[in-house]
Amino acid sequence: MIVLIVLVSISAFAGRDNLFRFFLDPRIPFQTYQPPAAPDYDDASSWVLPPYNNGAESETNIFVVHPTIYWGGKDWNTKLDDEQSADWLLRIAVPNWAGPFRAVGSVIVPKYRAASLYSFLTTRHDARAARALAYGDVLAAFDKFRASIKGNGPIILVGVEQGGLHVLGLLQDRFDDAHLRERLAVAYVIDFAVPLDLFQNGLSGLSVCKTATSTQCVVTYTAFQSGQEKEIIRFRERSMVWDQKGRLQNTQGRALACVNPVLGSASLDFAPRRLHLGGANASGLDWGAEPAPLPGQTSAQCEEGLLWVDRPRSKSLRKKFSLGKRFKPDPFNLFYADLAKDSQKRVDSLLEKFEVEGRLAPPFGDAIELRESPINKAPETTQ
Repeated sequence: MIVLIVLVSISAFAGRDNLFRFFLDPRIPFQTYQPPAAPDYDDASSWVLPPYNNGAESETNIFVVHPTIYWGGKDWNTKLDDEQSADWLLRIAVPNWAGPFRAVGSVIVPKYRAASLYSFLTTRHDARAARALAYGDVLAAFDKFRASIKGNGPIILVGVEQGGLHVLGLLQDRFDDAHLRERLAVAYVIDFAVPLDLFQNGLSGLSVCKTATSTQCVVTYTAFQSGQEKEIIRFRERSMVWDQKGRLQNTQGRALACVNPVLGSASLDFAPRRLHLGGANASGLDWGAEPAPLPGQTSAQCEEGLLWVDRPRSKSLRKKFSLGKRFKPDPFNLFYADLAKDSQKRVDSLLEKFEVEGRLAPPFGDAIELRESPINKAPETTQ
């Protein structure tokens, strides 16, 4: 009996990832699934941090799309009133991933019916539909955000893990507008694959951030440590991104972009630990409370679309053991201070660019119809 228990335990541990997937499967086709109630972005309760009209005309606005907060099991998409998901959002996701940008401008974070983690562990049609539903919410939230913010100042987009997928969608669907693209200081797509060929297609008006002062560009990276071969294969071969027709396409065989968050550039240069400004585990902090970043935790180097890092010295910047932990978003931010400095530098660079190069002329208003009007000869007058 003891031997049997040991064998069963070993077998369960070896197949823990498959067990994790098995228990998260909703086991209902998306076609017959009743999605959760949609958010109403005219209602402040549909936002973690809502947009508002205040500040100077040049104020920077940061639109943050949070990572996955619901693992799955019953639903394909997150219910906005699910207590456990809401707790993860407020206690972990927002402090760690919206917090670094607080000093740069006004931070806006919508709630949305995020696809479950299970939806990213399969390529089934149901999973694709769940991602599309989530993106529809993000698109609606962004349109409300755009209509609500005051002025014509810089915009920053931030998308982490699943949020990165949705930010890539926004860049393709909304930033083909030259006036909006002009305002983009930077877009951060973190922990999500970005194929380089997108910049010749859907992202043709943008580029990868080549230097630390580049603007109207994308900073993207996904950090890996040695020994994470399974995660790397899944990242390279099973990630899916939107194409220009709104379809999800596989990244297998496509070269990926990488920007070193320590250097702020797309170079392949090695950044030693001494340049790392600091990671932070801000989980549990109230909005407005600043964590104490831990500097020198890791080196960083981009290589073939991956960001190679060291195992952080602090345990607070390592994932704790849990079932399926390698699939879940990080509950900390390894480059918290680096992102804070990087975003401020790019906003300053964009504002300087406005002063030196000027701005695009405002778009024309509504067109008016011109009709032919007869020219009547003036009557002759007598002297």
